[in-house]
Amino acid sequence: MTALPATGMTDSKVMLITGGSGSVGAAIAREALSQGWAVVVHGRNAGKLGELVDMLRPVGPAEAVALDMWQDEAAERLITEAAAKFGRLDAVVDCVATGPSGPRITGFFKDTEPAGYTPFYNLSAAWFQRLAHAAYPHLQERGGTLIGFISDAGRFAAPRQTIIGAARAAEIGFIRNFAVEAARDGIRAHCLSPSYVEGSESARKMGSERMAKAAQRAGLGLPSAEDIAPITVFLCGDGAAKITGQVISINGGLNA
Repeated sequence: MTALPATGMTDSKVMLITGGSGSVGAAIAREALSQGWAVVVHGRNAGKLGELVDMLRPVGPAEAVALDMWQDEAAERLITEAAAKFGRLDAVVDCVATGPSGPRITGFFKDTEPAGYTPFYNLSAAWFQRLAHAAYPHLQERGGTLIGFISDAGRFAAPRQTIIGAARAAEIGFIRNFAVEAARDGIRAHCLSPSYVEGSESARKMGSERMAKAAQRAGLGLPSAEDIAPITVFLCGDGAAKITGQVISINGGLNA
């Protein structure tokens, strides 16, 4: 099953959600559609995206772009294809899951493998920077919004997170500087940091024991994808027109 052909031009604001086939991305797409947006969801698996789009279209206009991030000029190609779906882009929300794979980059720093440092940075902070660069002309047209999802490892020091934290901190530094510059062109930018997310693929990989321990420390309870979606869409909307450069943790009180 694959996504149907593009529906054409629209007067609705259009949101691109990278990593849109995951639980958080899909929840954001549903929330955006319920508030009158059109959405373009991105992922690697065309079949999975097609199924998601079929579920989204009864709510509102939805399209998909299947693209592997490791392809040459992937960010540029993604933005070009996404913008062509409805003739505009008003928000880009990067939900790509970039968990550790290959050489070890988690655990105590002395036990990590340097061969994994650059590939991970290239798939996290550098990917987001390339995505922002490609999206800039489109977001500039009508005063759009760029949002990157990170993790609290970039904000709060903890053991076993040195490499992850460094890459996430780089994204925070990028957003804060980018926001100051891009505001001159009417573009807003933020980082959202959900940390542990109930029901997500990341939660499954972490295991029930680790999630249970985190839940005990989070006085408000760990967030679900549905807890994250509303603030994401709000920050992209007119009600947040004077807000930019924010780094917001959504963690149920796990870190403060």
